[in-house]
Amino acid sequence: MSPHNIISEIEGLGDKTAKKLIWNARNALGMTDFIAAGDIDENTEYITTGSSELNRILGGGFQTGKLTEVYGPFKSGKTNLAHTIAVTIQLPKKKGGLGAAVAYIDTENTFSKEKIKRIAKRFGLDPKKVLSQIFHARIYSSDHQMQMIQKAETLCKTRNVRLIVVDSLMALLRAEFVGIGLLARRQSVLNNMIHGLSRVAETYNCAILLTNQVSTKMMGMFSADDAIGGNIVAHGCHFRVMFKTKGFSSNNSLKRRAIIVDAPDLPPEEAEFYITSVGIADTEKGDVSEGPGLDFEVETLFEEEDDIEENQISEKVNGEHSLVEVRGIGDGTAKNLAKNGINTVEDLIDSDPEAIASVLSGVSSKKVVEWQADAKILLNV
Repeated sequence: MSPHNIISEIEGLGDKTAKKLIWNARNALGMTDFIAAGDIDENTEYITTGSSELNRILGGGFQTGKLTEVYGPFKSGKTNLAHTIAVTIQLPKKKGGLGAAVAYIDTENTFSKEKIKRIAKRFGLDPKKVLSQIFHARIYSSDHQMQMIQKAETLCKTRNVRLIVVDSLMALLRAEFVGIGLLARRQSVLNNMIHGLSRVAETYNCAILLTNQVSTKMMGMFSADDAIGGNIVAHGCHFRVMFKTKGFSSNNSLKRRAIIVDAPDLPPEEAEFYITSVGIADTEKGDVSEGPGLDFEVETLFEEEDDIEENQISEKVNGEHSLVEVRGIGDGTAKNLAKNGINTVEDLIDSDPEAIASVLSGVSSKKVVEWQADAKILLNV
């Protein structure tokens, strides 16, 4: 799979010898024969994400032999996902894993051993054993990143690594190659990384997760987030998934939205999931089973007060509707509304939008008016 110019750089080999070696190797592996499409052996395996909804739109989970790019704004859940599948791949196949190890290439210094321990406990695994099967590399430059991508291939051969995580792909390239004058060099380096990872994925039937940052593009009066890296990343990755936060502030809710942007065999579907301290999940508190050693509390991303009773949030109006049924209001927002005396759908309708916006961080009066309109529809007002 190597280009001949790479082989020809080996001391003692020239262009002709390198090309001959490569062609002979391809012949030996049967790579120079065409086969009927029906005889193609895809040998695809799947790794659970921890969320059944996210698994659904991905066709069953993260696929081996493919590159999957997940991009989104700050705190959208990219690193949380990377930590989660670094644990779930170690599950047995019948539980959604592959019983395999992980190579974790960390360019942003966001890897957390404590988070891995909590996720391991959630899935009933021994935290120490899980950590021993995650091979972590802290990266300091784009050249170092390329070196460790090549090193990860060795781990696939010797340590049963079936997942390579690069978190994140563009962080260092974005910092080192600044300005239009260096764009061609940056894209060349990026292209080598993408093709190197693609070769490893196919050779060892290994899953590759690439998290990516976004840039904000202005389009007249509107703005939109788009993944950085340009066409090199867009064309090089088999699956592209966009994560979005909910509301004006990423702290308003733990709920996140995933959108299939590009995939060879998947429709452009959407799914909602939650980011928690025990990884990606279908509920705000994760699916934590009761078992020995699970004596930890699930963290939340919003403050709570003991005097806010659960029945205040789930209280029904006329026995029919609760605050969380209003579009755009999650459990966290409902609790914050309850702190300010808004416990029912009727309370919400009767409240002043400006007053609510002044006490809820990241919520505008316009958003409150939208909540009230939806609440009126619920009550047929």
